[in-house]
Amino acid sequence: MATMSGASDAMPAAAAPQVDDVARWRRNLVVLILLTGGVKSTLAFTAVVPGLQLIAAEFHSAADSILSAQFVITLAPIGMALAGLIAGLFVRTSNLRGTMFVALGVSTIAGLMPLVIHNYTLLLITRFILGFSAVVADVAMTSVLAAYFTGGLRSKLIGFRQSISHISTVITMLASGWLAQHYGWRASSLLFVIPGILLLLAFVAFDRPISKERQEQAQDGPQVSLVQLLPLLLLSLIMALGHAMPHYQMPFLLKENGITDAELVSYVPALSAGVSILSALVFGFVYSRFGFATLVAASTLMGIGFIGSGLATSYEMILFFIVIEGVGAGWTMPFFLSRILDRVTTAQRNHAVGLTLASLFIGQFMNPFVTKPIRDAFGLHATFVVMGVGLILITGILGLIVIVRAKAKERALAAA
Repeated sequence: MATMSGASDAMPAAAAPQVDDVARWRRNLVVLILLTGGVKSTLAFTAVVPGLQLIAAEFHSAADSILSAQFVITLAPIGMALAGLIAGLFVRTSNLRGTMFVALGVSTIAGLMPLVIHNYTLLLITRFILGFSAVVADVAMTSVLAAYFTGGLRSKLIGFRQSISHISTVITMLASGWLAQHYGWRASSLLFVIPGILLLLAFVAFDRPISKERQEQAQDGPQVSLVQLLPLLLLSLIMALGHAMPHYQMPFLLKENGITDAELVSYVPALSAGVSILSALVFGFVYSRFGFATLVAASTLMGIGFIGSGLATSYEMILFFIVIEGVGAGWTMPFFLSRILDRVTTAQRNHAVGLTLASLFIGQFMNPFVTKPIRDAFGLHATFVVMGVGLILITGILGLIVIVRAKAKERALAAA
């Protein structure tokens, strides 16, 4: 395989790729697989959401058919969160390729199972397995990406990967809705042939084990305790909690503003996702130049977007502030993956990536529970304002950290 590397966080330009005797088409195929690997995780949601009403109708004998249908969604992210916490037990530097193959295969089979399973309990079990295996595959594929790319180039690819995940969410949601409408909710599971195709391509692209030497070459930082990563993991959880606002809370904010047209409501999260796609595409460029300050900018933009949306009096104003929010949202998830990978060694990488993904999933899951007491006490408009103010406060703290670090670095250089 070709060794491709970029600049470290302190270097603005990416180093030129080192090319060996591997064919270019195989290297391009590796990049394609790594960039599109997140599609399987989006399918865990998009393959069932459009058919929720049909799922509720099929399992109408349950005590609460709506809740039963919602459990079908919920079991996948529960599996995802658990997998993130313990993925390091499965994904090791010695078995990256094999784990990636197995996890892709299991997620493909589990995703296709609704085509043949008609028992509700078995359906829930396969959904849990799907979420678990999808994240194990994500951890393995992210570790593979970190083994082949470093620094600025790796950050750019992580940003591209996030953009492709956002795009696949829109496309697969539409495809799933069409399949469910014409052929029933089970037909949407056919979309899981996509990770199956990725698996077949992976067999071709990764024709040899990923050597320990290659992974150690991609090691960027000194040995750190995973406890030292807790501040970053906590920040990722908080930012993910805010990241979920346009999707979890915005439809209800629009309703309070008298906007109930389903088409108009759908435009808002779609606009946030669309702007996030474009924002994530330039993440590597921004991160390679500003480093930790990227999170300061992202938190500021999201905070302004939420405060503005909470105070907005018209639909057009909400759209304007959602654009601002979307720019910051597009940088959050790539930032934490890039930052964690920049700070850990090869041996720590799998545990750290898993914990990062778990914190992001848990943050999104916690959004309804964290916002409910604020909404009950002050109303939904105030909830957006409070969330925005909270992000701005975080920005202030992060800004101080950046300034202190910059001054310490200047003093160290002056002393040298």
